[in-house]
Amino acid sequence: MLGGRAWFQARAGARERAGNAFSLKQFHSEALSLGPMGLDPLREALARL
Repeated sequence: MLGGRAWFQARAGARERAGNAFSLKQFHSEALSLGPMGLDPLREALARL
């Protein structure tokens, strides 16, 4: 549940930053390419997308 919450928050942040240029497919592709990691590193990495 916590990982899902971090994912949704990161996606919303990326959508705000990118505006109309936001691509859900690109976000998911880049996020999934990060590989497995703990929640704190995941939040930090997703914030950079």
